[in-house]
Amino acid sequence: MLIKKYGVCEKGCIGKGATAVVRLAHKFDKSDCEKTYAVKEFRKRRKNESEKDYVKKLTSEFCISSTLQHVNVVRTVDLVQDENHNWCEVMEYCPGGDLYTAIKYGHMTSTEVDCCFKQLIRGVGYLHSMGVAHRDIKPENLLLNENGHLKITDFGVSDVFRTCWEESAHKSKGLCGSEPYIAPEQFETKEYDARLVDVWACGIVYYCMIYQGIPFRMASPSDPNYTNYLETKSMGLYEPFEKLPSGCRELMYQILEPDVKKRITIEAIKMDTWFQMIECCAENENCHLTRKHNHVPNDYLKEIQQNNSVKK
Repeated sequence: MLIKKYGVCEKGCIGKGATAVVRLAHKFDKSDCEKTYAVKEFRKRRKNESEKDYVKKLTSEFCISSTLQHVNVVRTVDLVQDENHNWCEVMEYCPGGDLYTAIKYGHMTSTEVDCCFKQLIRGVGYLHSMGVAHRDIKPENLLLNENGHLKITDFGVSDVFRTCWEESAHKSKGLCGSEPYIAPEQFETKEYDARLVDVWACGIVYYCMIYQGIPFRMASPSDPNYTNYLETKSMGLYEPFEKLPSGCRELMYQILEPDVKKRITIEAIKMDTWFQMIECCAENENCHLTRKHNHVPNDYLKEIQQNNSVKK
């Protein structure tokens, strides 16, 4: 049971989505030291949903996330039931909030933006090396720990495009993710390479960090801002990218490349000269990050944490 293993959950939630709410749980060990967990309480089974299908969805997300061990991925601890028999996923707690909040506050320097981008690419690169595509990369799904280091979370729509015994990747199906971050091919084809979908979303996240907004509502010809992007990109005159430093500008054009055959891969991004020059918290991605970032000032961060746990 949840309470016995991980403590009592607070009544107030620190996050809410379409399929779950996230609360904090506090557990004291024998030496009276407190350990805090983030507990994701999944929605109840729908009336038209069989128990088998419901459990399959829950365990699928857990089976993916629990196998992932990387400094830029939120650690999944357990899948248990609470006292009301609701299924809950227990995860490490990231007290720095999400990247969306940091972007909204507007306190991040260009150095911190680039560092976060490098951490994001490293995290996504690790997922891809494990045969997993996230398919819902966005600032709300990128958390910051107590030192401001970035961690990827929420694997609810992730897809395993290659199992450990397969050599080649298979295509993914289904329109998923949040509209401003969805790659154009997802609107156009039934099957797509989910790795390149993640690459596109990473480019949109970088744009958000730089300009505190999205470049277009959706990557579809029906969106005039996207049409403008296509027209100006073809001439190398897209103003937001032209303001970026050399190296970064060229890489962003390759990341937000509508033609999937020409779009750069995660591995190629990691080999890019400008990307490799980014000063990051730890050059060895296998090491624990040590430098502290102050994306959100401490006073404002405390206010966020208090608002998230107003009802205990």
